[in-house]
Amino acid sequence: MSDPFSLLGLSCHARKSCAPCVCSDAEIGVRHYASPLHALAPMDTAQRDWCISEIRRYQPEQEADTLVCYSDDRLARAVLKAWTRSVRF
Repeated sequence: MSDPFSLLGLSCHARKSCAPCVCSDAEIGVRHYASPLHALAPMDTAQRDWCISEIRRYQPEQEADTLVCYSDDRLARAVLKAWTRSVRF
């Protein structure tokens, strides 16, 4: 399945021994954007929309009007937080 991060061609951020890597392109992309170690081009509209949708999927109380103002790295970290929250509850 293709997602807005598929075309970035990034490798697994974790660099762990998970051969073959089971991380999706979206997870790899989000982790790269969330990390201060990587300099990437700004997210495009499709990537930002996907992130907002993913956050609201697990945290529907988050307002899209607020999320749209987030920087790329903050938006990526919010996706990771939403995913973490989804597995805890």
